[in-house]
Amino acid sequence: MSSDPVPGQIQLTNDEFRLNIMLGFSKGALSSIELFRFRNEDTDVRVVLDGLDVFRTPSAALFEQLAERGHTIEEDDMGFDGLPELNKRLANQSSYEYPTDEEGAPNAL
Repeated sequence: MSSDPVPGQIQLTNDEFRLNIMLGFSKGALSSIELFRFRNEDTDVRVVLDGLDVFRTPSAALFEQLAERGHTIEEDDMGFDGLPELNKRLANQSSYEYPTDEEGAPNAL
């Protein structure tokens, strides 16, 4: 399934794997790819960065292990942590770290 929620972006949804992919375009060229699985912690998809499962590793542990492996972790101007040498931004906000209600939605803090 595909939709175009924002000009310059195309969102793809894979229902079988419960995964969403957002493609961002700038000046007619692909400029970003975002993978997310909001509320789908048990989806059967692995995204691995330097041997670490990005979706299933809690943020603090992921950043600590990436730093131990020699990666520089820096907060960018949008407030996301990233790996500048790889041009990667991580918004690894997992429900492992945040309480959810019965339906899986994040509870207000």
